[in-house]
Amino acid sequence: MNPFFKIMFVCILLLIIIGCYKDPKIEGANKISQMERTSTSEKIFKQNKDADILCVYGARFYKRAEDQEKYKQMDLKINHELGEVRKEYKDGNIFEDYMATKLQVGTKIFTIQGQMQSELLLVKLGEKYVAYVYQNSKDL
Repeated sequence: MNPFFKIMFVCILLLIIIGCYKDPKIEGANKISQMERTSTSEKIFKQNKDADILCVYGARFYKRAEDQEKYKQMDLKINHELGEVRKEYKDGNIFEDYMATKLQVGTKIFTIQGQMQSELLLVKLGEKYVAYVYQNSKDL
């Protein structure tokens, strides 16, 4: 066997071994995040089984604000586009990042400028923006 092919074989073998390695710290963090999402979503659904919620930032839940007029009067300014809804939640599934119960896949999500930046998100529905309020799992 040619030395070049031996070296290539060893390199490919090493890449396969390294690629299959799962970091236990990352796996543990993913499980904790999944448990947080499940716990928080269960608390929200216990209060309202038909809740209009959105999960972003790994495990942060935002619920559609009931008093939209209040937020319109605040003249909120968009900071930047955070992303878009990637999956629609189906009853019994586990929540994932960028998953929503009522919003369609592809719906754009925006952060806002100012003091309430981490407390509110704006979602574009047609030509208007709708406010979603952060749901702290400790307060549920």
